[in-house]
Amino acid sequence: MKYLPPLKSLQFFLVAGQSKNFKQAAEQLNVTQAAVSQQIRLLEENLQAKLFERTNKQTMLTEKGRKLLPFMQRGFEELSGGIQVVTGDPNPQILRISTVHSFCSLWLVPRLQEFQKLHPEIMVQLAPSSALIDFQQSNIDLAIRMGRGGYADLTEKKIYDDNLIFVASPKLLDGIDKDDPEQVFQLPWIEDTSIGIQETFQEYCKNINFNYENLVPVIQTNDALPLIDSAVHDRGFLLVNSSLVAEHIRAGRLVKLLNYSIKSPYSLYLVAPEQQFSWRKVKLFEDWLVPKLRKSFSDLDSYQ
Repeated sequence: MKYLPPLKSLQFFLVAGQSKNFKQAAEQLNVTQAAVSQQIRLLEENLQAKLFERTNKQTMLTEKGRKLLPFMQRGFEELSGGIQVVTGDPNPQILRISTVHSFCSLWLVPRLQEFQKLHPEIMVQLAPSSALIDFQQSNIDLAIRMGRGGYADLTEKKIYDDNLIFVASPKLLDGIDKDDPEQVFQLPWIEDTSIGIQETFQEYCKNINFNYENLVPVIQTNDALPLIDSAVHDRGFLLVNSSLVAEHIRAGRLVKLLNYSIKSPYSLYLVAPEQQFSWRKVKLFEDWLVPKLRKSFSDLDSYQ
């Protein structure tokens, strides 16, 4: 490295050599023509070699200049490629998305074909996972997370504030007043062990003077997918994020209970390193996802 001339002078030589015109090179580099001449002169002094022949009418590369130019072209292409790997989009035709299993299966997959019809040039690859993604150690472009925010060293965009609601299948509610806590709490209980949902459930029990300790869950997990599946198949009642059961409610597979809805501790976020939000494929997906998402949940309060 100690034998290399200043990178700036090499860059000026590349642009001037390609255009064969110092005035055009100055315009491309957004500097004065005198600045181009100065950098070329510094490079020639550094290399102890004349690179350009200048006349009143034209500027021509010397033999040594012609030999040097292709090396500079390849060198700056390699530099540009390396920088793009770090800050640009190395795979503009492939969009890799990490998201939680429940949102992926219950909301995203049924609608993804709409995005692909709008942008057939982009291949979407899904990586369902409950784990937080290490973007530096993976090829993921964008993550959709249901959480509390605060994703260290990443840019996050809150796209939906969810609500928690009680639900159960209509078959399970046969003969039950779905708005009576005493009757509902006699049904089997499906427990989401996520901390925020547990805290909300316990607070509700406290507010209605119900002893939380009297409840014994028939199923326990922090994975919403098997919990919702169990509720749909008549196995119990469940406190759940409304966004995850919206389609089941519209289809009549689940019914809202207890006239209850409260802001969820978990919101939906788009998460990625800051520069990746500027990538075309990510911007296109965000522009499609956010209005689609909000519209799909806008009428949920009308279902009882």
